[in-house]
Amino acid sequence: MGLRDLREIMRRQVPPEAWKHFNGAAESKATFHRNPRAFRQYLFRQKSFPDVSEPDISAELFGQTLPTPAITAPVGSFSLIGDNAEREVAQGTERAGAMMLTSQAAHLDPKGWRDAAKSPLVFMAYMNRGKPEISEYAKLAEDLGFAAVGITMDTARPVKIGDEVPLSTKDGKPRKGHKSTPKDIEWMKQQTRLPVVVKGIMGADDARVAVNSGADALVVSNHGGRILDFNRAALEALPEVVDAVNGKVPVLLDSGIRSGGDIVKALALGAKAVLVGRPIAWGVGAFGARGVERVYNILAEEMQRVLTMTGVARVRD
Repeated sequence: MGLRDLREIMRRQVPPEAWKHFNGAAESKATFHRNPRAFRQYLFRQKSFPDVSEPDISAELFGQTLPTPAITAPVGSFSLIGDNAEREVAQGTERAGAMMLTSQAAHLDPKGWRDAAKSPLVFMAYMNRGKPEISEYAKLAEDLGFAAVGITMDTARPVKIGDEVPLSTKDGKPRKGHKSTPKDIEWMKQQTRLPVVVKGIMGADDARVAVNSGADALVVSNHGGRILDFNRAALEALPEVVDAVNGKVPVLLDSGIRSGGDIVKALALGAKAVLVGRPIAWGVGAFGARGVERVYNILAEEMQRVLTMTGVARVRD
């Protein structure tokens, strides 16, 4: 059973509101479609006599050794799938031994996420939630052994599904935009000793500003196509961001991952790891925690196949 099968099962099983949300994006969905299509321009160079049988797909990030460079993305709307979906995502991620970025827009707080899973966690804040709560949660995340904290920066305007701004899945209130600034990064650095991740970077200039303000890692992301219609694909922006930081901090890719081959391509273009969002929703929507674990197993097998057939012993290479 592959990812497309999980997607179809999820579509049939979840409430229509959840399917509309997870299959939706801003306005014409041009960015949503461009994200996965960007991977298609890159092809593999097959080796018919590879000397690789058991490739190593492990990754190092924030002092953690991970079994795979795939990470659960910070999705705040898993609760649309079901009352227990957030915990099931955490449990499935833990079963896979993977890292998870947790969203402040979700129902669970850092303690709730830690109670649900003992795997490496990263708390991702939204500045529109207010500095008091963010500071409290960042310090709590540090006390609970989280690997890092971070800020989602591309929030000057709220997300859109088609031509509508959906209500918050956290409190049911209208979503509002919030302008982020480099000073928010500096402020977050003062709240915790953990590495600070900055998500929503789509160009070299913003990358340099973020690093100069103290960012310890960047996530190249266009919010899955839900912020700006006719934006570049995240993969198209990745190389210039990697060049701009010049090895000072790890760069992660979010938006558009649909296969293990996509992950290998992102790493070949300079990403340290990738975030996986919609496929995780397909998994939890289809089979709960087991479905999430299945997503990771599929991605791992596909990565190993690519590495074997291209003669690369370690995915980090």
